[in-house]
Amino acid sequence: MVVGVRASGAGLVRRTAAALAEGGVRAVELSFDSIGEEGRLVQTLRDEGLTVGVGGVTHATQAREVGMLGADFVATAVAAPDVVAACGEMDVSCILSGLTPTEVWRALEMGADFVKVRAEVLGGPRYVRSLLEALPVARRLIAAEVPVDDYLPYLEAGAEALEFTGSLVHPGMIEREEWAEISRRASKVVNACDEWKAKRAVPGS
Repeated sequence: MVVGVRASGAGLVRRTAAALAEGGVRAVELSFDSIGEEGRLVQTLRDEGLTVGVGGVTHATQAREVGMLGADFVATAVAAPDVVAACGEMDVSCILSGLTPTEVWRALEMGADFVKVRAEVLGGPRYVRSLLEALPVARRLIAAEVPVDDYLPYLEAGAEALEFTGSLVHPGMIEREEWAEISRRASKVVNACDEWKAKRAVPGS
């Protein structure tokens, strides 16, 4: 489970990430634009026990910059082979984006560790299932921007991980500094996912 943190200013990003961590979230994705001159933010969050990635990367130079900042993974909104190559040089996980079976296949062929799919726009969990039926080797799908009120079906469909953005943490919640509510919402999702995985691990469940 990854949560995208979108906030103006390093202070709000750090506080939002802290609230998510209090709710059990262990991985966050910052936007490339948000880190700006606050390059130490990535390492600061890592020092606080979070797995930190940076999204919105489109070029190899950006990927190298992010890698030098200490990011655990780089994410793109496109399929960028030069980004994959740069991540490979730095031994940083690379997450590309795709939608159609061809795009997902190409992203995996390029060497992406995972591929984000915004399946909600094309049928939700049923689309994830259809992708995995068409591409049985593509068990590295991240269901991106999933709804906070109906996310377990994506795991049941075969997604390896879930990514939440505005559905879990609304921008208004950050502006109003509703840290306790953000932690509560995060905890609810984390616990539900953990329970789902625990049931799957029990033979005959």
